[in-house]
Amino acid sequence: MRLATECTVEYKRGTPEPLGATVSGQYVNFAVSVPGAEEVTLRLYRGASAEPAYAITMETDDRTASVFCVCVKLAGETPEGGWQYDYEAKGMRFTDPYARLIAGRERFGKRLNAKEERLVRGVVRPAGNGAALGKPGIAMNDLILYKLHVRGFTKEMKSANAGTYAALAGRTEYLRTLGVNAVLLMPVTEFNECYREGDQDGSVPTFTATPYYRGSGMQSRIPEEIAEATERERKVNYWGYAKQYYLFAPKASYAADPGKADAEFRAMVKKLHAAGIEVLLEMMIPANTNRSLAHDALRFWVREYGIDGFRINGDSVDVRMLATDPYLADTKLLCGGWDTGIYAASAEPKTPMLAEYNDGFLADARRFLKGDEGMARAFAGRVTRSGANVGVINYITDHNGFTLADLYMYDVKHNEANGEHGRDGSDYNHSWNCGAEGPDKRRKIKELRTRMRKNAVLAMMVSQGAPMLLAGDEFGNSQGGNNNAYNQDNSTGWVNWAGQKRQAEFTAFVRDAIALRKAHPALHNPIPLRGMDYLSSGAPDVSVHGREAWRPDDSPYNRCLGILLSGDFARVERRTTDEAKPVTIKGSTDVEQNAAVTSAVSTGVENVREERDGRDDSFYLVFNMYWEEQTFAIPVLPGRGGFKIALASDPSLKNGEVVGDLLKVPARTIVVLQSVPGTSKATMQRGKRIR
Repeated sequence: MRLATECTVEYKRGTPEPLGATVSGQYVNFAVSVPGAEEVTLRLYRGASAEPAYAITMETDDRTASVFCVCVKLAGETPEGGWQYDYEAKGMRFTDPYARLIAGRERFGKRLNAKEERLVRGVVRPAGNGAALGKPGIAMNDLILYKLHVRGFTKEMKSANAGTYAALAGRTEYLRTLGVNAVLLMPVTEFNECYREGDQDGSVPTFTATPYYRGSGMQSRIPEEIAEATERERKVNYWGYAKQYYLFAPKASYAADPGKADAEFRAMVKKLHAAGIEVLLEMMIPANTNRSLAHDALRFWVREYGIDGFRINGDSVDVRMLATDPYLADTKLLCGGWDTGIYAASAEPKTPMLAEYNDGFLADARRFLKGDEGMARAFAGRVTRSGANVGVINYITDHNGFTLADLYMYDVKHNEANGEHGRDGSDYNHSWNCGAEGPDKRRKIKELRTRMRKNAVLAMMVSQGAPMLLAGDEFGNSQGGNNNAYNQDNSTGWVNWAGQKRQAEFTAFVRDAIALRKAHPALHNPIPLRGMDYLSSGAPDVSVHGREAWRPDDSPYNRCLGILLSGDFARVERRTTDEAKPVTIKGSTDVEQNAAVTSAVSTGVENVREERDGRDDSFYLVFNMYWEEQTFAIPVLPGRGGFKIALASDPSLKNGEVVGDLLKVPARTIVVLQSVPGTSKATMQRGKRIR
């Protein structure tokens, strides 16, 4: 180890772990992996100075395996801009992939020249205390997710800090009042939003054989890209799904004070947690990224910021290793799909921490709600689907595709502004313009579009999986028919809050739907539904009906559906005669549930209905996706006094109104019926035959 500059600084042998720059009192330990290198030079800068204040060359004696390390005393005042650093190895400069903060990209969308690119480097930052943030610990089935882009969520607001972590924290009360209890943030780790395929980036080493940088190396520019350079110079990767990330650093340009982006992000998380709102991150890890680095990154965000969960791309990480990591045991992991046998019986968590995140619900729900043939049974399966070990995230809109307003305003995509000549964005949107392409002032069309949006919200809120709203959908945010606004860092991609007042009635409906779901465990049962009466209560936990009660209609042209959720099976807890402790039916498999019931009965449970602690109301979900009014027969349950209207997408059906044996449901309408107290006949009545 030797000093490579004339200026002196106190330093000593470092420790090879953890990787990155770790502050400990007056010392900072620097550790970096560079396989195959004989020496690596650490360069330390006072703030944004062009020349290093100190340079220390680490040699083979300072290496453990491929990790070079040194411990440097940086006492005294911290310079403006902080102590910044980078490395040089094999004649190439690079930025620490484990850096906690990145300097040089403080302005979003600014393309850096070669001189400015050399100022992109790590910043020495102290560790935080994520464990003290008071994580809400919300069960997977109780989640109400809200997906947003940190910059776009508040950029249209009249605020000095618009588009920042601080501005998002300022909307905490709005989110709490809406009823959501978790936010899913699109990528917030540092990335180069101006990167183009083929560009060279001086901050990234080209020796991509180094596993810690694999997936970050750039390729040579090709002639086709040169021809399109002028057009593509104007594009910005607004979404943040990039090929180059610094997975440990919150994006500086999303902060009101970029030099303290980590502290601002931590404060945002703390405020959301205080309001009972969890924070989940989309961690899009580039292909071929070293899996150890990716794993370290997830642990880091949980430890340093108290992050509650991640959406991950399963092709770049070892999902089984993440799911069974003891340090991530209380961390939610969302992925396209999971192996349901991922846990051994002894390692099974008390509550599911894994969930499927894919377009399955989106496709089936969109098609059924707009009246496609042959979708009733598939949609019923989506509404009633849940799992014991693996949950499911249900959404009808995501960042990639139409917003909810555009879903019922456009038949086809309108992506002309993207500059891709119509080649970008999906052509299969299962959307419907309700009779006119684009905005329309005709009353009938506006009312139909509102009803269809209400149908979509209700479909998510009454389904067993965890629902997810896209930011702005609760008040009709539109992207003008653009279903792929990846490069629209403007009013197209940003949430337009101007429509909030005009859509107050619809927002109230969304709030009511969320409140109804949260108040009734039957609508988000932690026990997987089986379609069986395993409690001998007189009705199965869930049953599918047609217009006639107890008679499902599987004909391909059917567009009607009834789903009965028995409240007797929601959060079932029993007390035995021998002990006062509740016995919960796990329900991970049929065998386990049957065994739990048998065990409870054998230990002295005599009267299930009288001893039950958590009996909820029952719900009958009525879906009429025909273009005409339809009549539904309403089932009768033992021990219940009928049903009342809890919520309906058509305003002609009034909340609280008690219904009789038959209910006329307007065209393209969803009605949620809630059981009312009373005593009915001991056996279930068949609905009247509808002719």
